[in-house]
Amino acid sequence: MEAFLKKISDAGLDASSMMGEEALVFWSHVRKHVATTPQEKAQSYVISAEFRTSLRQFQQGIDELRAALELLALPNDAKLILEVRGYLADRLVDQGDFTAALAEYIASSSIAVETSHIDAYVKAVIGMGNLCDAYGDHARALRYYQKIDSIDHAISSRSLRLRYKLYKLACLIDLKRTKSAQELISECEELSILVSDKVLSGQILLYQARLLRQRGQLDDAMRCLGHVKYAAGNVNSNWLSNMIRMELGCCLNDAEKIHLANWVLESAHVRIQKEASPILNLKLSNALASVCEKQENYQKALSYQHSAYRIESDLMRKVPISELGSTQLRRLSRFELQLKLILSEIENKELKETTENQKHTVAQLQQDVFTDPLTGLHNRRWLDVKLKDLLLHDTPFALLVVDIDHFKSINDELSHLVGDKAIVNVSAELSNYFRFRGASCVRFGGEEFLVILERAALEQAEMHAENYRHRIYQYNWQEILGERGLTVSVGVTLHREGENTQRTFYRADKALYRAKANGRNQVCCE
Repeated sequence: MEAFLKKISDAGLDASSMMGEEALVFWSHVRKHVATTPQEKAQSYVISAEFRTSLRQFQQGIDELRAALELLALPNDAKLILEVRGYLADRLVDQGDFTAALAEYIASSSIAVETSHIDAYVKAVIGMGNLCDAYGDHARALRYYQKIDSIDHAISSRSLRLRYKLYKLACLIDLKRTKSAQELISECEELSILVSDKVLSGQILLYQARLLRQRGQLDDAMRCLGHVKYAAGNVNSNWLSNMIRMELGCCLNDAEKIHLANWVLESAHVRIQKEASPILNLKLSNALASVCEKQENYQKALSYQHSAYRIESDLMRKVPISELGSTQLRRLSRFELQLKLILSEIENKELKETTENQKHTVAQLQQDVFTDPLTGLHNRRWLDVKLKDLLLHDTPFALLVVDIDHFKSINDELSHLVGDKAIVNVSAELSNYFRFRGASCVRFGGEEFLVILERAALEQAEMHAENYRHRIYQYNWQEILGERGLTVSVGVTLHREGENTQRTFYRADKALYRAKANGRNQVCCE
């Protein structure tokens, strides 16, 4: 995509300045006169479709996404095809064409397995689960979300991992499986610390409030809702704000504060009707019916019940629930086994390639290919080769994941230049401490570092992690950060015999989640 945008810029065109109808004309011109490959033409269709959606030209946007798909071919365009099918499925769901959306999810899941795109497969399965949820079959929706559990560690996007867990959590709450829901909330809270998404964090608080209301802890539930923060103007944020209003209305209703509940829900009614979301309208109609019933306004309650019945009947008629039955679940079960084999085959292939190409690779690659330019530590490319070598020779090792605490606030308050200086000093201390301890230090990305300690016991790795954490805590940061200090959190684990490195990193990452969740500036072991 970056190459395509540069090509547009080289042609003397400014893509960033176009909005609304002008943008549609602009991208039509780009498609006809600048784009030369099918992939570039497809990308221009996708961008144009996004502007169509903002202009509420939904069908035209769907048509453009389908036109983009016709330009692409497997296997070379698999990644782009999966992205386009994902956008298309979302638009079809918004339009209420659930049958066509399901066809896209099914096609995407098959393509994702064939081409080993784990995240795209997860998105397709989530889409199928959401259709079951829309129908009201939460138990079946949960079965779809549980199909992701076995490949959870292989999801590359932390945000996607959190989203799938939140969908699963909502089902558990609807099914009143309180204990399982509370356990999953704790897991979501740990993960949200590293995701830093206000909407997803707000959803966790929303579901926590729903659990508290189910237990009759209404004051705690309302306090929980008061802590939700979200940015205005975002589609997902609008959904969250409406859900918060409805949950608050339900809490007030249960607390016998009927007039306040009615006022909150009526205000939500005005907002939700504008968005024409059938699922939100269904939830709201049921909530308003309950409030009116408590007010003994039975005529109005009956009117809302009729409204809820009409929406529910329409959803049940439109959602192809029969196609989401046991046959589809069995198909995903076969895929589940296939995906495990794929992950194993990828690991084996990498090991074989390392064996065959190791001498050639070492001779060909220069030092800077394996070095992070800012810190001088090893980079992710070096890490890939190192991990394959460790697996190839069955070398036991401990893995430390080090993350700078509150690093975003350093960039925001003191500038990115100061942030870079902080990273350089943290990495220098990392290198100085572990240099003579048979360890390899890697800048994994941003403010995150990895340390590989070969043939180390867990207690030894934990001791070194604690020593390094204390060293950073005691470091003289005044020259760089002024009065502000700097700390790190560390997650530690041991690689287990026979497992792939994705699983090892996943476990170390979970330990890091706990260190963050427990207050930061500490070491946690998996």
